Order: sequence, then structure tokens, then C-alpha cells
Amino acid sequence: MSENYKLVTAPDARGNFLYGLVKSAVIKMNMKQSLIGTKEEVLAKAAKMNQKRSFQIIPADSKAHYTDHLIGGKYHCIETDIAVTRQKSAVLFVFGGGMILGSDKGDVGLCRKIAETAKSDVWFPYYPMCHEHDILENVKMIFECYEKMLRFYKPENIVFLGFSSGGALLMDLITYINELGDNGENIPMPGLLIPVSPGSVPVNDKERERLNKLDKKDIMIPASYMELAREIMCCGHDVEEKYLATAHGDFRNAPMTHFYYGTHETLYAFAPSYAASYKKAGANCVIHVGKGMHHCYAMQYFIPGCKPAFDEIMGIINDYLGRR
Repeated sequence: MSENYKLVTAPDARGNFLYGLVKSAVIKMNMKQSLIGTKEEVLAKAAKMNQKRSFQIIPADSKAHYTDHLIGGKYHCIETDIAVTRQKSAVLFVFGGGMILGSDKGDVGLCRKIAETAKSDVWFPYYPMCHEHDILENVKMIFECYEKMLRFYKPENIVFLGFSSGGALLMDLITYINELGDNGENIPMPGLLIPVSPGSVPVNDKERERLNKLDKKDIMIPASYMELAREIMCCGHDVEEKYLATAHGDFRNAPMTHFYYGTHETLYAFAPSYAASYKKAGANCVIHVGKGMHHCYAMQYFIPGCKPAFDEIMGIINDYLGRR
């Protein structure tokens, strides 16, 4: 263990009876099957699921103030404000879905909950899917969201928070900012980064061995999808390896980063790679690990036994912003 990297225990739900029931129900639903097959088969299944996810991009409720920011003239980023005026801090919150599943109504509600709990504005980008766009297009879209945020907030008052592929996109965004090479003069790093279960494309035997070993425990993400994801994320284009093998990106100047993983998810296979990349970059991170927990559990506060990990994340954000 180096001074750059700490491994700590995150709240888990192994003793929660209701959590066990929910996990059993998910296993019976066989959610992993939707990500198994050829590229064409997996994309077709995802497209069918996306068709069923019909909801208003801008919520019609009066529980918060919503602003629609048009990015690149065609993509939406919804700002959720609990207060009448903007607060001094904000969270850039990026959803996951393997780059092929769009956001759902639950993500919109989660934005409001984060805004209430973290006492910050929440910016939520509806980035394009990799059915017709490559991952670098997604990174650039989220980068433009961040650029716009910097007009209203100091960089040290911005927190990056994302889960699954959304967490990986934020890691790619750190690499992209470094690639611009202006030493933070125009595009500075945010103050804090929390990726929950970020993935990566495997690039060596060690990663593949860890993936295959964890595959037996994962109830949601098959190890095979992380191989297929390479082709999907390229979408027929030439994409630099560092944006596919996200765990091996350029994390120089990265802010303090808190990773969250469960020991029963395939993507935990990339935790050592992220730690090694952070050490190489001279950046600091903490990896929070929930024993026996599934993919993205720390953001699923509505599942019995998962709320303590979600509350811990909100606590980290509040502790950080409280010192500003």
C-alpha cells in the first residue's frame, strides 16, 4: 500500500434480511442475460429497453427548480436547484448504463435527492449512447457541461459523481482535461471525484483473470460484456486506447478521489489498476469496498441495506464542501 492509495471498508448489508431477498429476486430476473450475446444482439436488447423508458427530461413537479442547458446545440443537461437561486457548490452527476442504456425516471429523482442532501445544485447530462456515438463523443459532451458549470461555480466547489459507465466517463474526463495540456489555466480540475463502480476494458491477463473470477459472484454485469464493450464504445471509429481502458488513463492533477466497489461485482477487478494508475500519476485516492455487495449498490439507497453507503458518500461530499 502506498501513500497515494488507501483501501477501506464501506458499509455493507450482509446482515440485512431484506437485502438478501432483493438480491435473490434480482438473480431470478437474470439481468446479466441482457448483456450477453453478439454486439448486434446486445444493442438490440438495449434499444428495446430504452424504448420503454419514456419520461419527461425536464420534471414537471415543483419540488425543485429545473434549468435545461443545451450542449452542442442538441444534447440536454438538466440543472436541479433546491434553492431559488444557484448555490455556491454543484455536483456534476453522470448516470451509468454500459454506454447503451439511457437514463430513467429514477435518475431524475436521484438528482433531486443529491441536491437536497448535499445542499448543492446538481447538473445531469443526458449524454449520447454508443448505439450511434463513440465514447469520446460522450466525454466531449460532458466536458462541455463542465465548461459551462465553471461559469457559475469555482472549480474547487464542484464535485464529480458518477456510477458505473458514468463513473468511467468522469475518469475519462480527467484524462481528457490532462490531454488539453494547459496546466489548469483555462480548465482546472474539480475539487472532489467520487466514481461508483467505474469499469474499463481489460488489457492484460491479470485483469481478465480477476474479471472471470468475480463473474461467478456478479448478479448484474457479465465479464464477457467488458470485452464486448470495446467494440461498442468505438462505434466503428478509431478511439484512443486510454479512453477505452479507462483504468489506465492519465490521472495527473486528479482531485482527491473516492472509489466505491462491492466485492461481488465484476468491475471490482479494475480497482487495482485504478490504484496503480493513481500512484503513477502522483494522485491520491481511497477505495471503499463493501463486502458481498453488488454493482453500484452505494447509489441504490432505495434497496434495503444500501442506504448507509449512499449516506456515507453524501457525508464525504458535505464534509468536503463544508470546509470550502
